[in-house]
Amino acid sequence: MLRIDSNILWTIINLLILYALMKHFLFQPVHDILDKRKQEIESDFALANQQKQEALESKNKANQQLENMQTICDSMLADAKEQASLEYEQIIADANKKSDEMIEQARIKTIEVANEEKAKAKSEIADLINKAADKITNTKSDEKLYDDFLKEMK
Repeated sequence: MLRIDSNILWTIINLLILYALMKHFLFQPVHDILDKRKQEIESDFALANQQKQEALESKNKANQQLENMQTICDSMLADAKEQASLEYEQIIADANKKSDEMIEQARIKTIEVANEEKAKAKSEIADLINKAADKITNTKSDEKLYDDFLKEMK
């Protein structure tokens, strides 16, 4: 028959008690520490994912602001080019107007000078006619006077 020795029985009881004590005082705290550490790691991962998401949102926001600034910059540049073009056209128009005025003044001055020259010529012709008339009154011969006058006119 089977007989169980009391030493074996006490050894089994001691092992069960030792197991229960170890489970309560050693394994349970170790499991608690491991669970706590696991929760901390999961919390860190969640925080890291949240920060990563916030970083992506910040990056997208910064890119959007950069695009907006680029659009504003392009708009300002286009406005500046348009303004410069308008100013250029205004300057050219003013220069053309001024040159037209200068040409008109030169034309008027040329006409005035031509009129003065015509007046001088008329005056000289009148002087020649007066001289001729004086010669006619001084000389008796009409033929000679006409011949002299024609020679002077040529």
